[in-house]
Amino acid sequence: MDILSLITDRDRLDFSQNLSITRNYMGDTLFPDQKTENLEAEFYRLSDGLSLPSMAMVHAFDSEAAIGTRPTLEKVTIEKLLIKEKINQSERVQLYLSRGVSENTALEYVYDDMGRLAEAVKTRTEVAKMEALATGAVTVKENNLDLKIDYGVPAANRKKVSWASADADILGDIQAMVDTAKAQGKTINRVFTSTKIVGLMRKNKGIQTAMYGTNGIGTFVSNGQLNQLFVDMFGITISVNDEMYKYEKADGTFETKRYFPENKFVAATVSAAGSVGTGLWGVTPEELEYGQYSAKSSQQYITITQWATPDPVAVWTKASGLFVPVIPDPSGLVIATVTTA
Repeated sequence: MDILSLITDRDRLDFSQNLSITRNYMGDTLFPDQKTENLEAEFYRLSDGLSLPSMAMVHAFDSEAAIGTRPTLEKVTIEKLLIKEKINQSERVQLYLSRGVSENTALEYVYDDMGRLAEAVKTRTEVAKMEALATGAVTVKENNLDLKIDYGVPAANRKKVSWASADADILGDIQAMVDTAKAQGKTINRVFTSTKIVGLMRKNKGIQTAMYGTNGIGTFVSNGQLNQLFVDMFGITISVNDEMYKYEKADGTFETKRYFPENKFVAATVSAAGSVGTGLWGVTPEELEYGQYSAKSSQQYITITQWATPDPVAVWTKASGLFVPVIPDPSGLVIATVTTA
């Protein structure tokens, strides 16, 4: 079965351009995906704070308009994250055929493999989005790379709190986070955390007292009640992310990991559209090989390519994407690391 002759460049391009990357991920809501031909320029445009309203001054008639100022952009060193994965599909196809699969069915399996490779690229972008939210940075230490994108979250916005004890002043700590944001002109309206942290809050004496009075210590607090208390006290809602993904370790074994760290409590200024940033995609070298950027290219987030090698004889299939999360308002994040034991 000759994969390269059965699946043409046109087929692979159509597959890439019609591959939806919409998922039910928290990161896709908080960092909606956007494709640009000029990734670095768009990164700086999105990061310059223009999404935040700035007040103009009232003038007398016939007076000269005051000269506006562009927001000062903290220096951010952008690292383009080229995410890719490949497999030897010759081995795959031979495995399918040896198990009685027809050539037509094997071709469907080839497309399934292409979809799985694309999903691996998409998963890596979700990992990056959640890391940006949870830490204010994206760190890459894999595949012989060692790089970091630091979005410039102010030092005052980074907190360390201990909520292991039921006597911990959780409400006071959260009020301090809200006040930290207010001092910078930001209004916190959502917090992101884990089920473990929510469990500590529900067992907290201060929270139980706030809900039931001094005689209510030890009384059960539901998730709904906790959310309502946060709305009433701080005007914020709680969002939990316990989703997991798997990755391959250096020894070839697989391990599961959380998208959002279990010990993080992040208070955020979320826009009316529900976002804290943008998931910015660019044009990969593999995509450039297909031709010039076009209207359809704006929907081509992940590119599928295939090629043959003579020694060893193999047909390789690869999915690739160029991606970086953007946080235009790092002062709108207050990131707490929680001691839970």
